[in-house]
Amino acid sequence: MLHNIIHIIKHEVLLDYRQKFSIAGTVLFAIASVFVVEKVFQEIKVFSWNAIFWILFIFVSLNSMVRSYAKMTNKRYHYYYTLYDPTDLSLAKIVYNTFNLFFLACVLYFFMSWFTIDPITNKPLFFGALFLGSLGIGAMVSFVSILATKGENSHTLLAILSIPLLIPTVLLLLKITAAASGILNDSSITTDFTFLAAIDLLSIGLSLILFPSLWRN
Repeated sequence: MLHNIIHIIKHEVLLDYRQKFSIAGTVLFAIASVFVVEKVFQEIKVFSWNAIFWILFIFVSLNSMVRSYAKMTNKRYHYYYTLYDPTDLSLAKIVYNTFNLFFLACVLYFFMSWFTIDPITNKPLFFGALFLGSLGIGAMVSFVSILATKGENSHTLLAILSIPLLIPTVLLLLKITAAASGILNDSSITTDFTFLAAIDLLSIGLSLILFPSLWRN
């Protein structure tokens, strides 16, 4: 199982390496979005920075996920079906997407801090939220993607189905980031992290349970 997961991740990395323009396009999209925000708002308050960061991250994430799953045509799914167990494929996609989104989140944070302000005072809290957020979004989109591929205009369906499901995760991330910025003194941050981790585990569990049957159909 572990060998298959590592092999799939290496294969995904190789595919992305061959399509450097696609990765560069996603990074450029993030940088351009931050630049436009800086020019429009001029001066950004801490609370506004918090909201803008996560809104941009959602759009950058969906852009990256659409790029990732655009490679997964029906023929490729059938090819993978002959090689791997669907659970191995689902886990590998979740792991790869998590680290891919975490990298993009760090890039977005770097340029947001460069072009505007850096309001984060508690870095471990913020980056912990970034990782759990990347894991939750990666797991949820990995599951939704297989549903989207069953219909026409799968890229549009991916965005439509994903955004409502991501709202609870985004609300928790907003609260944790507010605490990391020092604008919210809340003693229940540990509880928020627990809820965030629980949503992530639920997303992963749903993906592992439902992905195999959906994939075979």
